[in-house]
Amino acid sequence: MARLFTKFWLLERYLFGQMLAPLLAGLAGGTLLLLAGRLFTLAERLVEGSVPPLGVLRLLILDLPEMVVLGMPIAAFFATLLTLGKLSGNSEMTAMRAAGIPFTRIFRPLLLVGLLLSLAAFVMSNVLLPASKREIRRIDQQALLTQATSLVQYDVFFKTEDNLWFFIRQVDPRLNTMQDVTILRVDPLPGGKHQLVEVTLAAQAVWNGLGWTLREGVTHRYGPDGLSLAEEPFDYKPLEVSRDLATLMQPPVPPNELSLPELAERIAHLARSNLNTQPLRTEFHMRFSLPLASFFAVLISLPLGSTTARSVGRYGGVVLGILLVFAYYVVLSVSRSLGEAGALPPWAAAWSFNLLFGGLGLLLLARFLR
Repeated sequence: MARLFTKFWLLERYLFGQMLAPLLAGLAGGTLLLLAGRLFTLAERLVEGSVPPLGVLRLLILDLPEMVVLGMPIAAFFATLLTLGKLSGNSEMTAMRAAGIPFTRIFRPLLLVGLLLSLAAFVMSNVLLPASKREIRRIDQQALLTQATSLVQYDVFFKTEDNLWFFIRQVDPRLNTMQDVTILRVDPLPGGKHQLVEVTLAAQAVWNGLGWTLREGVTHRYGPDGLSLAEEPFDYKPLEVSRDLATLMQPPVPPNELSLPELAERIAHLARSNLNTQPLRTEFHMRFSLPLASFFAVLISLPLGSTTARSVGRYGGVVLGILLVFAYYVVLSVSRSLGEAGALPPWAAAWSFNLLFGGLGLLLLARFLR
């Protein structure tokens, strides 16, 4: 029984071995190429001294998950093309067919490799990638705050998750003070609209270690019709915000730093507040569709690699592959933009490119196997 099992898997193990080398080479080459591009962007910060050499190395290591995920579909595509091109060039494909081995059995191991790559990409995209993005942002913010500790900033604007909009004439990070402060409270309404509820003007805001105190100002309250309801001058007034200046000025956590549960929670929170959730819902669907790109890359490259190897040669297949990869990422970028803008439903924007190229791959594969 063991001998029969070993004999049965002999072809599969051989094909795995044939695909492993170009796949690893493609992953390594693509990752290094993408890291080199990232290094160029970090070189300026290294020269300026905002990030030390060890910090640059750490940022490059943290970028590895994203680079690997981006490189997986390209590596899978070209590894399949090169593997099938090599088998055809050495007449091994002809020998397999002469031995009665169907194309379906030859293609199955390669499709399994694509599926395993997609599973690995899903885990990396939803576990490793958000954590690495958060750490990169923390390092970047720490570097910016270190630079800003001795600098007074002017005309600062930011928004908090409490529907507060801050317009500040002067900010001193050393003293944790704000001068000439304007604070707008804007509440969301059904239909994606907003209503100005309150405007507070203050000469100064001071952090006492636990909260903010506004000094010498006035608060204007407005009704649904936009007319002023009340005007309340004050000498001192507590601000119901318990975060210091550095935390307040940090931008909201972007969606690519959120895990799937955190992303779903943010979508639910914004939906309860009648805010636009289209970009977040598009990102949520993308978390499932993008990892499958490796599987669809193998699927479409199977018929292409088998036919182009005979018609235009191995290198002609590579050229065709480059054109298809370019088209894939163009369609991906356009569909994502349309989904975030609301021109397409989130699920359609996230799955359209996979459905398009997956359908093309199935059509070509069906025609090839006839």
